[in-house]
Amino acid sequence: MHQATLVGQCAANDAACARKAPLAPIAIGSRFYPEVSTEIAGTSSPNLRLESAEPSVLAVEDGALVAKSAGTSAVLITTDDGSVVDFVHVWVAPVTQITLARRDGERIAGAIGLAVGEDITIVPALFNGAQKLAGDSAAVWSVDNAGPLAILQDGSSDRRRLRARAPGKTKVTVALGDAKATIDVEVVP
Repeated sequence: MHQATLVGQCAANDAACARKAPLAPIAIGSRFYPEVSTEIAGTSSPNLRLESAEPSVLAVEDGALVAKSAGTSAVLITTDDGSVVDFVHVWVAPVTQITLARRDGERIAGAIGLAVGEDITIVPALFNGAQKLAGDSAAVWSVDNAGPLAILQDGSSDRRRLRARAPGKTKVTVALGDAKATIDVEVVP
């Protein structure tokens, strides 16, 4: 129908934003926060809502698309009275691999060294095989030795700021479902 578009909420230059558009399947356990806009000739934009044709695969919760199980679902863009303005199909896939990157998008391939007081923002990238998945994940972050390092929220549910607080070594693990990624961190004085 091509009357509406579904795009993510990201700053224009945020390379690490995982919500640019659902150009790939959304990772199970993730949320996609869409902005919906319409272009209907001859009229202003009505109030719009999202509805999922298959809520067991992809639910709509407080305006977010929530990936529940593998599969596909039509997402209906409707008006308050239930009129369908447009629709898109969105796929959902399980996470088979997690990689970690700096906020600028540069992938982390080895250990990280930090000086006390330094910090680095880390963003997980979720994959199903070779395909990068979309969505803002609810990945679980943990550290095996909290002495040298604090893991801090960074305004997004998926990224974290690692703050070096004392000399020592530790491992940071990011897990979602059966997939996980681990990095070694050494903090020096």
